[in-house]
Amino acid sequence: MLAVVVLLAFLVPPPGPVTIDVESLSGSGCPAGSATVAMSGDNQAFTVTYSDFLVQGNGGEAKKSCTIALRITHAAGYTFGIAATDHRGFAHLAEGVKGTQRSSYRFPGFPTRHSTHVYQGPMSDNWQVTDTPDVTQHGPCKDRKPLTVEAELKVAGKGSASFMTMDSTDSSVSTTFRIAWKKCAE
Repeated sequence: MLAVVVLLAFLVPPPGPVTIDVESLSGSGCPAGSATVAMSGDNQAFTVTYSDFLVQGNGGEAKKSCTIALRITHAAGYTFGIAATDHRGFAHLAEGVKGTQRSSYRFPGFPTRHSTHVYQGPMSDNWQVTDTPDVTQHGPCKDRKPLTVEAELKVAGKGSASFMTMDSTDSSVSTTFRIAWKKCAE
């Protein structure tokens, strides 16, 4: 019974509206105006959509990244962590070419969570991965800090026609961050 109560505490978002704002956006994978962020209607997730996040192989190694600092505003007495992250994209990799998708997120002063996924050519298809970090790490309760998310794509190997994108050919949302809410101790 106690496990059910603890689980429900992670599933219930704070009362009232939850908003998300981009404090800063930088990197070669997200030129100005090419990344948007939106909170879901149930306040259980937010999405990051990239419209120009493509890395083209150049016969050696090429990479692009995007760093976004986000301010999530919600009712006092709650904090959140990332329960799971769904990443999507498309890869066209020649024989012997390796594509890498790396992501991280952090609150200032807290450990950074990393994930890396590697794809080996030949490949010409959508890719999708779900990362499920340790959900026990939440942001601070009193001194709210921005959440920083970073994504990187890298293509390495001989094959100048190889590329990777951080979206998919069917134009689906590229990255969804599912939120684990927590009520702060009084």
